[in-house]
Amino acid sequence: IVWAGFQGSKGIFKSYDCGETWVEMDEGIEEEGITIRSFAVDPKNHDVVYAGAEIPTGIRGIEFEKVRGKIYKTVDGGKRWFAVWEGDNLVRTIIIDPRDSNVIYAATGIFDREAFNDVGVGVLKSTDGGRSWRQINDGLDNLFVGFLEMHPRNPDVLFAAAGNNAMAYLGRMGGIYKTEDGGEHWRKVLGDDIFTVVVIAPSDPDIVYAGSASAFYRSEDGGETWVRMSKPEGFWGPPGIRAGVPISAVVDPDDPYTIFVNNYGGGCFKSTDGGRTWVDSSKGYTGADLHAIEVDPRSPDIVYTIGRSGPFKSLDGGESWIGLAYGPACYAEWYDVALNPSRPDEVIISDEHMGVILKSRDGGRSWEEVFKHPLVSGSPDDRHGFKDVRFAPSEPDVVYAVMCRDRNAVDEGRARRSYGVYKSIDGGDTWFEANGDLPLDARCINCIAIDPQNPDRIFIGTLRRGVFVSTDGGESWEERNSGLRSVDVRSLAISPENPDLIYAGLGEGAGFFISKDGGKSWERARGVEVVCPPYLLPLGGGAEGISFDKPSILLISQTSYGIPWSVITSIVIDPTDPRRLFLSDIATGVYVSRDGGRSWRSMNEGLTVKAVKALAISSDGGTLYAATSGGGVFKTSLQR
Repeated sequence: IVWAGFQGSKGIFKSYDCGETWVEMDEGIEEEGITIRSFAVDPKNHDVVYAGAEIPTGIRGIEFEKVRGKIYKTVDGGKRWFAVWEGDNLVRTIIIDPRDSNVIYAATGIFDREAFNDVGVGVLKSTDGGRSWRQINDGLDNLFVGFLEMHPRNPDVLFAAAGNNAMAYLGRMGGIYKTEDGGEHWRKVLGDDIFTVVVIAPSDPDIVYAGSASAFYRSEDGGETWVRMSKPEGFWGPPGIRAGVPISAVVDPDDPYTIFVNNYGGGCFKSTDGGRTWVDSSKGYTGADLHAIEVDPRSPDIVYTIGRSGPFKSLDGGESWIGLAYGPACYAEWYDVALNPSRPDEVIISDEHMGVILKSRDGGRSWEEVFKHPLVSGSPDDRHGFKDVRFAPSEPDVVYAVMCRDRNAVDEGRARRSYGVYKSIDGGDTWFEANGDLPLDARCINCIAIDPQNPDRIFIGTLRRGVFVSTDGGESWEERNSGLRSVDVRSLAISPENPDLIYAGLGEGAGFFISKDGGKSWERARGVEVVCPPYLLPLGGGAEGISFDKPSILLISQTSYGIPWSVITSIVIDPTDPRRLFLSDIATGVYVSRDGGRSWRSMNEGLTVKAVKALAISSDGGTLYAATSGGGVFKTSLQR
């Protein structure tokens, strides 16, 4: 029996055949935007299961929204769930004492999220099967406990990994903590760092491993002393493989020196020498959180998708996938993928943590690092790189890429600089800045739109300064904000038939605007309803994407910063029938319209994960692809 929970979308699934088939079992889980972080099965009664959850709040933190948590319990094998705890941080790990099923431990917090109460909750313990809980934090100097591990032979001995590097806390150093009395007292045995995982070798419990954002450690005396096995530059790698953070790990039950680690930067890695050296063990894994998906314009069976685990390619219409994270493609975290419209084997991908742009000339079989920003290190303090990358439709040798780094919200005097617009005029082989006289505080850029008829005319939407336009390929810039109600511009689109007809989707609940004079003046778009729950109105939402059917029809995608309500994440148009549209909703799946968007019906048969983040359609209009958050890629054949 296997249990699985989804990220950002209500869903608990159970498999009775080792994952071959799955049954949805989430009755009683009332939160639509929930993320299931962990499960614990009662070793004496497999019908009793606990699930640890992250609950979105809608309260925006400095980098992410703040979170709360819940613990759910089922006593009938998942047919019905009920909450047994709710509090001010997410629940990351749950452990049941094998001697007494009424004794349960729960770790709360994770290294990159802000707690709703800004303090953290630490470790919880119940001695009555979850009916009541108390905090057991004596000796813990950090209450963001992302991982908990119990000794396989003495359940009174537990290890906790703690730390948080969210900007709100300016990197709260934690450590590895050990208790020998069931959590009543803790002592720090390793620190100071932002620790994310700790595991014990089942065959030799004296061997303990610990991972942090910057290093990997091993102890051979039950956690009393430690040896640092690796420490690459910036994020933990593993060294020479892929930057990231070790988010979970497991030791071979028979060999204490063989360990597998799941990397927050993407992928699974294996060491057979106790953490000294590592190999990538991710072949065939298509990733969890996908950001984008593209179909080859000349061959509808060739599909690319990209996400936290890297780029992937399918040659058979999505039936099977090949990992493309070779050589320099082993970075974290990949954000966007773009295909040259004239030469589709030329693929460019952007990375948002390391400031890297890669290019492939052979459809992803090999990669070349064509640009790496020298001032974006990928470390926890300086970790944002590129966002969107776009080929100019009328001149594919011209490519633009944009960066966005928000200013330091804690200390306005220590701005985290963003580096703005980059441009290539040789198909992405070489790059240079195209910021011209763009103000420094306008170089945190959310989006870019390129005139479909003129590669030198580009519009950018910034986080703090609204819309800017350049008519000379980035040498000079002009602000175009007259009539806009917000300077937080999340999406831009230019009409393919009239380059002076421009649409903008704004953040912070400001709505959607139209310009008929190339951005010189703006007015709020008519007939577009911005749906926000009452509790969201002070913060609002932002547009994630805009596309067109006809120049007069505006199709909008929205976000609510994780609030569990309908969020349209993508809209695509059938290239063979412009009246047939498809949209994805992060909460309810995929819909189709056959009348230009006037009416819609759901088309979710076979779509077991409804948290769809992106759609793509083949050039012949015969296949629709859906990239999901947590469930990989789905496809469906379209009937005429």
